[in-house]
Amino acid sequence: MIQVSCYNCGSRDRAPYATENGCNLVKCASCGLLYVNPRPSDEEIEEGVKLGAHTGERTLHSTGRYTVTKVAMYHKILRDIYGTELQNREQTWLDVGCGHGELLAALQEVSRNKVAVRGIEPNRLKIDAARKRGLDVDYFDLGFHDALYDSISLLNVYSHLTNPREFLRLVKQRLSPKGELLLETGDTASLPANLHPRPFLLPDHLSFCSEQILTNMLKETDFEIISVNKYPPLKLRFMKERILREVVKLALPHKRSQIPMMYSWFRVAKYRTDTWIRARVVTSVGSADKASRLSASEETRNGFSSAR
Repeated sequence: MIQVSCYNCGSRDRAPYATENGCNLVKCASCGLLYVNPRPSDEEIEEGVKLGAHTGERTLHSTGRYTVTKVAMYHKILRDIYGTELQNREQTWLDVGCGHGELLAALQEVSRNKVAVRGIEPNRLKIDAARKRGLDVDYFDLGFHDALYDSISLLNVYSHLTNPREFLRLVKQRLSPKGELLLETGDTASLPANLHPRPFLLPDHLSFCSEQILTNMLKETDFEIISVNKYPPLKLRFMKERILREVVKLALPHKRSQIPMMYSWFRVAKYRTDTWIRARVVTSVGSADKASRLSASEETRNGFSSAR
């Protein structure tokens, strides 16, 4: 485990916020970011995201499985954000940290295959599962990748980044001129600890931000905010089957139900913390300095994973 300063402002002035799985979550006294300190080393993070297993007091498994209800949820959100735009022109789209590929499947359906989708995912089991569904998913280093994309998405990725500002700069280099970013994460840093959704899933999740922190960071990395859409952390209309499964687990021996965790989600549903930001590149990406690009890659290539 290594000691770190705030990922947003660099301050070392912090206060205890919560503990979970042998990890300490602290709150930056300067900007309010919540982050794990001390955190696992870059090597431990890289190994954890590849295997979907993160070591604390107990091993946290994050591989999960493909969820049809998540595809339906993404359908609605994509229509909220884009309307019919995705059906009107052909474009290329890279989903970074694509998990099992639910967003890729939703994009194909919503756009009527006008969007050519591709995914990056470090978890080997998720890659195999997505490929079995016919999705174009692989893992490669963005810093050594030459293709440009019309859109790049980062869903539930920010909280896994060890250097989010540099990672956003690296993503920007892979966007075409006036290319767009779609970023989703929680707006939870301003919540008191007793109202924050639990579990934190430490140490897989490394930080939790606010809408203000994130929009400021995007502007500082030359993105223009197009829209911000916010939703409750629970999409209740898509949760009926899961709630029933978790209730059944309560009555079964040797089964761990997630009902307590889901109860904490219900408590904060009114806060609409699930934040989707659509942003556009402000300055065109010319021929970037090769050394700078590789430096950014080295800083960030171990810094993202996905719990989707």
